[in-house]
Amino acid sequence: MNAYLHISEFRDKDGIGNDIKGLREVLNSSGIKTEIVCQTDLSDGSIKTLQTEELRSENNLSSNSMHILEYGGSGYPIDSFLSFPGKKFVRYQNITPPKFFKPFVSQDIFRSFEMDYKKSILELHKLKRYTERFIPSSRYSASNLEDLNIVNSSVLPIVRKYGWKGEKRNRKNGYTLGYVGRLVPSKKIEDILFLSYFLKRIEPKYRILLIGNVPSIFEDYFTNLKQMARELGIGGNVQFRMGVQDSELPRFWEDMDAYISMSEHEGFGIPLVEALSYDIPVFAYACTAVPETLKDAGYLFRKKDLSSLEKLAEWIHFILESQSSPRPVDGPHASSKRREVCMDYDSMPYGRVLKQIFTFKEAAAS
Repeated sequence: MNAYLHISEFRDKDGIGNDIKGLREVLNSSGIKTEIVCQTDLSDGSIKTLQTEELRSENNLSSNSMHILEYGGSGYPIDSFLSFPGKKFVRYQNITPPKFFKPFVSQDIFRSFEMDYKKSILELHKLKRYTERFIPSSRYSASNLEDLNIVNSSVLPIVRKYGWKGEKRNRKNGYTLGYVGRLVPSKKIEDILFLSYFLKRIEPKYRILLIGNVPSIFEDYFTNLKQMARELGIGGNVQFRMGVQDSELPRFWEDMDAYISMSEHEGFGIPLVEALSYDIPVFAYACTAVPETLKDAGYLFRKKDLSSLEKLAEWIHFILESQSSPRPVDGPHASSKRREVCMDYDSMPYGRVLKQIFTFKEAAAS
């Protein structure tokens, strides 16, 4: 049996790319030869991929083949995917609603986002008719599918190992809060800047590290963020670090005293678990898949108006300041919980779960 992982653009350093690599490794280890099929390969080239049209000349294609589509929106040719012989599965990674983008793009671009979103809904309805199983990465994403009357799903977190670093950070002059990921409107980076303003009023030496990348279509959003930092008087407290290489990330994680997420749309949230793996307290807005990703190992909040952000700043400062006390608020129990969650993800029997998903009909019949 062969398996083929389909994706429009293969990037090996983003969330979906991490999942594809994880799925490929687990399936290969389970004795299922697995290849990545894409239209565009934007990876570092360490993993050989097939172009969509190249797959048609493969000799191993048969009714026993498995085809798994990584789906996070329209882009991959659905009819082509469905035309290959073999069983079809959809790895559902959620779709960001276009409402988040409207203030930061032109009217024409926003309309294209809306059209793509509507197209995605239609594609999911079409895929429902031919797909053996949907595999969402969170219960939240599974509930989105249920809203479309898609109920043949099995939840499987992003396939990735995190490890437990538990680094002891060198205490510097002041505290550093960090964020890692794309700087796009749905992540609500502006709310991190407002929080930074209130933190600076408590302690002028607070520092915010914003690490990631900005898609070219959101350059105006990035420009607004930098202008906002200047207008709030926190330009010296906020560092934008774009284009950081994977090899550099451990240094930045070790610099952080806490991780902050203001995102209002997450299908899973890899950086949340990465932060836990470095034994970093995580403060996160409790929405979409964030609470289930953290599994009670983070500090959640549910309001982000200015008054609430001011109180959040006081709460964060209190917790970080308590670290030097005999009984810190974020002490051994909190650290143990972070380690437990990382171990839960790392010990998950992905291979066994995937085999159960891919053979669920046969298992049910036996």
